[in-house]
Amino acid sequence: MAEIGSITLNKDVIKRLYDAIGRNSPADFFDLVAESHVDHSNGRNGPAGFVAAAANIHQAYSDFRIDLESLVAEGDWVVACWHETGVHTGQFFNLKPTHKPFESWGINAYRVTDGKISESWIAVDPRTIRAQQEAQRALSE
Repeated sequence: MAEIGSITLNKDVIKRLYDAIGRNSPADFFDLVAESHVDHSNGRNGPAGFVAAAANIHQAYSDFRIDLESLVAEGDWVVACWHETGVHTGQFFNLKPTHKPFESWGINAYRVTDGKISESWIAVDPRTIRAQQEAQRALSE
């Protein structure tokens, strides 16, 4: 069983991660994410994967904000429930800008090893993506 202190430290790593995502701070990802990190959801491994993901989000959404709703931790696992908002003003993968407000929720699971994120899994509300796709279709008609 993990000690309370290590659980608190692991939660702090994840809090710092979300702060870095919100600020789009590439240097922080190298401090928080292990080089051997494996992203089980989209294959963006290591700190460079977080750098690329944050850059994509900030390029696509002006006024981007991400907030932690809750953190649950046990042992080397931390689960984060989050909420993000912004305005869709740039290309996001295959989605052209809608220039509309964007809001999404998700739950991510992280394994923290020796003070760095070693594994991650991402689950995003699929309704948000579908709504964006529908808005894009409406713009193209």
